[in-house]
Amino acid sequence: MIDRGMGFPADGIDNHGWKLYITSLVMIISSGLFVVARCIARYSIHKLGSDDVAIIVSLISSVLLSTYIQLAIHHGYGMHKDDLEKPDLRMALKMFFIAQTPYKATVCLNKVAAILLYLRLFVTKSFRVWSFVVLGVVVGYSIGGIAATIWQCVPIKGAWDKSVDAKCIDSNKFWVAYAVLNILTDVMVLALPIMPIMRLQTSRREKLLLCCIFLLGGFVTITSILRVTSVSNSLKNKKDMTWNFIDRGVWTLIEANLGIIAACLPVLRQPMGKLFPRIFGSTKKSSLYYTGPGGPAKGYNLSDIAAQSPRPGLWKSDASRSEQIVSIG
Repeated sequence: MIDRGMGFPADGIDNHGWKLYITSLVMIISSGLFVVARCIARYSIHKLGSDDVAIIVSLISSVLLSTYIQLAIHHGYGMHKDDLEKPDLRMALKMFFIAQTPYKATVCLNKVAAILLYLRLFVTKSFRVWSFVVLGVVVGYSIGGIAATIWQCVPIKGAWDKSVDAKCIDSNKFWVAYAVLNILTDVMVLALPIMPIMRLQTSRREKLLLCCIFLLGGFVTITSILRVTSVSNSLKNKKDMTWNFIDRGVWTLIEANLGIIAACLPVLRQPMGKLFPRIFGSTKKSSLYYTGPGGPAKGYNLSDIAAQSPRPGLWKSDASRSEQIVSIG
């Protein structure tokens, strides 16, 4: 077997695996920096929470995704099938097959991390119920998707070695169905914090700013849609998978790592506010307050909320009701 390095053309043989190689490096470095910044911001104030752990595990999964993608490139992924020797072809397809599992795990964990953060910030009963419903949907379809990916062929080896007599599911329908479910759950996760934010007693500008911060995850949804398009295009010529699946792989890497970055942004609002005060912050520190019979409650900074308590989140209680307190400062 021949090592194709970083996937650049050599000896007059077409190879565009370099697109995947460069994308994987850029995205994993970028997402890694955001996760490190998130952990420093949280740990400097409080201990890390479950949402932080989820995003760290997601980053590890993304590293595995990039590793297997690069191994596939080393074995000729990015070249035409006819230009590869059979051992290289089988190994390239095997690495691509293995990479599908950490991709799905990363996408799942990104959404789980976002929902766990929501549960830390917004803790009204109805919101918690809907959050756990969406969390169940995300985890459920992700487990099903990973299981279907691993056992798409019986025996499993048939997924990358077409010489094996195997029974396989219709991978075309499965890939499209998974991609559509992925987009739907993206929208569900994005929609969760909107109503709680709109009910906060603060200025319209602050509400809009908070919505924009949480809706930055919408860029992930856009990449998911673009990935669906690339998946659809790649399925038109599966006979030359090692060549035609490159653009699809690029969007896969972008989607997975952009999801990590988007999940970190709400936590990094305070440090980003210092760097870009006109966009992410204001000239004075402001917090949300609930004013009850006993007077105003204490405010908290959004990026500082990390401590665990017997009752999740931040509350102001009186004799008749409990009100939620969330900071935007």
